[in-house]
Amino acid sequence: MYLSQLTLSNFRNYKQLTLPLGSGLFLFHGENAQGKTNLLEAVGMLATATSFHASNDREVVGWLAPEHIAHLNGLVQRNQDEVRIEIAVADPTPPQFEAVSSVTLPTNMPRKRYKVNGVPRRTMDVIGQVKVVLFAPTDLHLVDGSPEERRRFLDQALCQLYPRYSQALVKYRKVVTQRSALLKQVRENQESPGMLDYLDEQLTLLAQLITYERQRMLQALNEAANGFQQSISGGREQLQIAYRPSLKLDESWGLSELQPQYLRQLREVRRKEIQQGVCSLGPHRDDLEFIVNGVNMLTYGSRGQQRTAALAAKLAELGYMRKSTGDEPILLLDDVFSELDHFRREYLLCQVAKHQQVLLTATDLTGFPSSIVEQAHIYQVRNGDITADR
Repeated sequence: MYLSQLTLSNFRNYKQLTLPLGSGLFLFHGENAQGKTNLLEAVGMLATATSFHASNDREVVGWLAPEHIAHLNGLVQRNQDEVRIEIAVADPTPPQFEAVSSVTLPTNMPRKRYKVNGVPRRTMDVIGQVKVVLFAPTDLHLVDGSPEERRRFLDQALCQLYPRYSQALVKYRKVVTQRSALLKQVRENQESPGMLDYLDEQLTLLAQLITYERQRMLQALNEAANGFQQSISGGREQLQIAYRPSLKLDESWGLSELQPQYLRQLREVRRKEIQQGVCSLGPHRDDLEFIVNGVNMLTYGSRGQQRTAALAAKLAELGYMRKSTGDEPILLLDDVFSELDHFRREYLLCQVAKHQQVLLTATDLTGFPSSIVEQAHIYQVRNGDITADR
């Protein structure tokens, strides 16, 4: 799988861009704040329908966009076919500049619109049409970052692979919000505790799928990640990525057994949840633990060990997505090499150079082996303009 053409209009600092691409390694270099991350952000958005870089998707709309709308268009070559993905993102409240036109968007206008091969589609129909694995400097803090970051690591891959997972996750988050509000109402004697029964049923039904797929993914990651950890550490380290759900789980439980067990545990903590006014059990409270040679890396790992474990996990994710689909995901590497020491940088380059399409950003070409530079398609990024070095 590879992106053969990317077209952007009023996306971040790209007023107009048409970039032909193909298989192989593409290296985009330039100073900071020139648009390198924005470029990868656009590719990631074609795959996941959301931005990995913005707190709100409307931030991707250029400040001076005449109609307050950004357009993304990607042509993707897959094993069996070709697919064109189009996304329009509207910003209803742009900054007020004199150069901005006075266009006012209708209040009922959707903030994002999608097309697949020219046909209007829903968000769920777009996610996973093209698959990407992103490796950014924040991913190096996968081990020592927040539980939310580690859950996102799983969810970003699983949403691209399985539409049903993406649908379940969206619905689950809505039910958690509704249930938390109801718990507060019950605490204030505004609603009966029996009103929780329906939401408990919905919550556990969705949670069983999310939990099951996360467990399956982690089993596959562990088969590959330990090999990467051993290679990077010279055989000195063994890595295990452990699932730490808020529920009490038994590995012998199948998909059908998860819901009744979750329901039982919810009933046991209902009184406490009402007192606190929050949902305390479920996939939204899950975590991962990275264990090297029996030691929890979050608490006791050195910086080098933590980064090695994060690197091994991301490489394992790449292999998992390839094995799950039979197609090679596009690999996005956003200025991650400046955060790695020489040995880890060399190892990562050797691993990624053989993939079908790799889009890599860096501030300069210093530190890249000549063998990598010679095989790469090299572009300079400057203030939203991209020019080929050769």
